[in-house]
Amino acid sequence: VHNILAEMVMGGMVLETNMNEIVTQIDAQNKLEKSEAGLAGAPARAVSAVKNMNLPEIPRNINIGDISIKVPNLPSFK
Repeated sequence: VHNILAEMVMGGMVLETNMNEIVTQIDAQNKLEKSEAGLAGAPARAVSAVKNMNLPEIPRNINIGDISIKVPNLPSFK
């Protein structure tokens, strides 16, 4: 109801009365919220992917070309 009213009224002025336009905008907002929900779950999926890598031990040094990265002591993912 709040979303519908927000599409119709702003600052006490009626902005939109066409029901088709209101429904279209509400559907677009719902679609956007669903796509953002997928992004919000990305960190949890990343941790899950690391857990599923089945590394025998946590790497201490990562070498990528000329770049060498020392990995700090991290708590276990288990």
